[in-house]
Amino acid sequence: MMSGLLPPRISRTSTMPHPTCPCAAALDRCSRCDVLLGLPDLHLVDAHVTDTAVLLDVEACDPLTGCPGCGVIATGHGRVTVTLIDAPFAGRPTRLRWRKRRWICPESACPVVSFLEQSTQVAAPRGRLTALRR
Repeated sequence: MMSGLLPPRISRTSTMPHPTCPCAAALDRCSRCDVLLGLPDLHLVDAHVTDTAVLLDVEACDPLTGCPGCGVIATGHGRVTVTLIDAPFAGRPTRLRWRKRRWICPESACPVVSFLEQSTQVAAPRGRLTALRR
């Protein structure tokens, strides 16, 4: 053993799967699937293939959002699943199940009490078809 010398540095890669994403690593997502599906700001959480359709479960991971009425930071209040129709995959209809966050505005003077997250890049508000271009 040589005294006075530091051990050689070991090259390590990050063990954090999404260094820019605040989601917990325990969600067991695949960043490659997120890229392949092209879902802006959404992560693929699960995928199922049935006899009649391909079901893709997606959700956003933004920990903070502002109220659209007053801009105050809203409080999370669970999720609501919205099913959207997407282009067929492998000869089967595809359904995108978006687990949208429900937010509550804590500002008592604000006319907005609660709201769901929206992304016009994914679907129009209250729309049933995805707006994704793949």
